[in-house]
Amino acid sequence: MPPAEKKQSRGKYTTKACEECRRRRAKCDGKKPSCSRCLQWSISCQYSSTEDGRRPASKSYVDLLRQRIQFLEDFLAKRGLDPDAETSLGEDSAELSYMEALCDQFKGCLALDESLNFDADGEMRFFGPTSGRLQFAAQGVSPEKDSNARVEPEPLASTAYDAFVPTELETHLIDLYFAWEQPWYQIVDEDLFRDSMANRGRYFTPLLLYSILAMGSRYSDRIETRTDANDPNTAGRFFLEQAKTLLHREMERPSLTTIQALGLIGMFYIATGADAAGWLHHGMANRLSLDMGLNLDPAAFEGAVSMSSKEMQLRRQIYWTLYCHDKLSASYTGRVCSMLDVQGAVNLPSHAEASCSRQQTILSLQIALIRICQVHERILMSLWAPKPSLNQHQRPAFLELCLLDLKTWLYDLPPALRIDQPNPLPHAYTLHMVYHTARILLAKPFTVRHQSAAHDADASGGAQTPTQARSVSTDSARAICAIAQKYRQHFGSFRLSPITATHCTLSAATVLLEDIAGGDMLPSQKSRLEVCVGVLDELAGVWQPARRIGTNLRRLLRTRYNLTLLPGSRAESPLQATADDLSAPSAGLDLDFVDEWNPAFLSPYAEGLPAALGLPPALDSLPVDYGLFDMLNRTNLDRMW
Repeated sequence: MPPAEKKQSRGKYTTKACEECRRRRAKCDGKKPSCSRCLQWSISCQYSSTEDGRRPASKSYVDLLRQRIQFLEDFLAKRGLDPDAETSLGEDSAELSYMEALCDQFKGCLALDESLNFDADGEMRFFGPTSGRLQFAAQGVSPEKDSNARVEPEPLASTAYDAFVPTELETHLIDLYFAWEQPWYQIVDEDLFRDSMANRGRYFTPLLLYSILAMGSRYSDRIETRTDANDPNTAGRFFLEQAKTLLHREMERPSLTTIQALGLIGMFYIATGADAAGWLHHGMANRLSLDMGLNLDPAAFEGAVSMSSKEMQLRRQIYWTLYCHDKLSASYTGRVCSMLDVQGAVNLPSHAEASCSRQQTILSLQIALIRICQVHERILMSLWAPKPSLNQHQRPAFLELCLLDLKTWLYDLPPALRIDQPNPLPHAYTLHMVYHTARILLAKPFTVRHQSAAHDADASGGAQTPTQARSVSTDSARAICAIAQKYRQHFGSFRLSPITATHCTLSAATVLLEDIAGGDMLPSQKSRLEVCVGVLDELAGVWQPARRIGTNLRRLLRTRYNLTLLPGSRAESPLQATADDLSAPSAGLDLDFVDEWNPAFLSPYAEGLPAALGLPPALDSLPVDYGLFDMLNRTNLDRMW
């Protein structure tokens, strides 16, 4: 046969064969829904959704990599450095040893003994070299005890809370919390908490329990969780008041569980629309994390203090949870970041401690969220800070770099967190919404329609940059709407979604509104805005800010575009995102994350849990500032939104 005929007869290569052709080791043309061989023999043709390691990178991803390599080579060449030159290993080793020795000189320590830790409360506190206290520990010097030292209050009876909450209700709310809130905001380790709760261990306190019950109540439709049976926004309020009473006492002797409770109380305040109080309590949690050295990896203190592997993992988990919340909260409020990556040196949580597939998936979720929040921080600090770290000439290169970093993050996601196939983990969809929100925040400074934006583009020589940025933000806004549709298909609604979906949806709606030209709205634009309003309506059941944002967005659409969207409206046709954004493969996991309960359940607690139990309000024992923060938030809510 002539060479030309051989070339023509060669079959088409495919990167992935069907399961039947794999089993028979036969050639497969990769056609879908059925390959030619299976069609010929009337065999069921199926393709595996698992990762086979041969999936090629997308063209846009390869182009970004090439641009990045070229940029780095040009950068080195301008400074007289040869990109191809090899660095001496000996010099690297010497430099590394020098840096390690230098770091050793500035190490602090976690202290229990009262020569450093003057609180002497049995909790480890961190002290650095500038404190001047480290020499006391080295010399074994112990300060004299103050004769007027405070007497610690007696701890609450371990069963004091048992009389307040029916066991069935307590179990129900704890399960709801760990099913819907904890996977996204992992400030509590489920295994440690449940084990300590059963054995009265150190990782359980009544304060932490009431904080968990308060957050769990936000996800429950049961009437007895409300202080006002007709107001869903009062769900969990009774548990919050109990937690605040205990917090007032525990702040005198804070521990790891105090940090966890502060984070949950702060999240509860945000859920009810009290942003100022939420910001305050998260700030206290952040400060205490520094006090206890959570911003330094516990492995650095190995040998100096006794710490189990589970406690080390918990410290890392708490730190990174607060770090991620700081970035998401900074975007949500438009404020500065208060926990910077450079201020901590903590290893990522390890899969070694995960004992089952569910824990593995939840841990992968946290690691992925950490990594994208690190990119998030760079975007906020470089483009959105009061004093941005980049000037106008550096911004186009930064845009290309961050787009590459975000694309790399998406490309490296494990199959358990991908959503091109139905994913049983609802928080995976929220994770992808965060990814697209980061792209919008990155591109937005280049698309703002005012004179300075055009001036910056001309001055930096990046005439193509605004066009590219508009394309990035528009594609991501559409992708967020498509992800919302996929979420609804699999889970019904956003009723139990984390609050992060609120800001993601608002970011998408803002871009969609900016893309409306001349006030004429296309049917596709209307459908996407209907999706955004519908998502906010569904989130409003748990998160009060979503209710107010949805109301304001609906009012804006009515006044500016004469578009009236009724509560609960949904887009008439499904939306599709760009293939490049949602094409990463995923593998389904048989995990049960959805908890069911009876929303029509009525009980003797219809007048609210405190009244039914005959308990007095818990506010009398609190300092005035708690009531002040609540009053300020209620007064300023309308002005804030």
